[in-house]
Amino acid sequence: MPMKKYMNNILIYIAAVLGVAAFIGLFASPLQLYDSVKNTWSAYPVKAYLGEAGIYKGTIAPIFGFIFPFLFAIVLIIESFRPAWNAKLAAINTVLALLFFACAVLVLLTKELFLGANNFGDTPDIRNGGGPVSSAICSASAGVILLVVTWMPRKRKEIDFIEK
Repeated sequence: MPMKKYMNNILIYIAAVLGVAAFIGLFASPLQLYDSVKNTWSAYPVKAYLGEAGIYKGTIAPIFGFIFPFLFAIVLIIESFRPAWNAKLAAINTVLALLFFACAVLVLLTKELFLGANNFGDTPDIRNGGGPVSSAICSASAGVILLVVTWMPRKRKEIDFIEK
């Protein structure tokens, strides 16, 4: 069987892998602090999501931006085993793509939400760390891939899955 026939299926699996990678960003450094002495950015050792009792408040909202892409990845994998969903794949994948984009925005708000929760004001000395940035890139890429797979012109409208 030609590889071109299953290209859409492979791209959907790549979007699922990107969703898992976006979730893994939860475990990377959430914020970076500017060190003016060394003129570098370094990991800011703060629990930005859950907070530290009595010291500062956390902001739990960005956690959803990390967890939802993982759940969307599971839905993408499940849809490949559900031929009955073929009629609804365009709608499902479009909604998931838009939700991937929303998750990317939500994780990029980590810095602003953390500063706002602790009344620190805006500061150029703190920025998003590797976790939110990599997660946002993975989520946005997964959303783009899903939109391309769903709405690129092709001869057949349904996606041929390997199981058929």
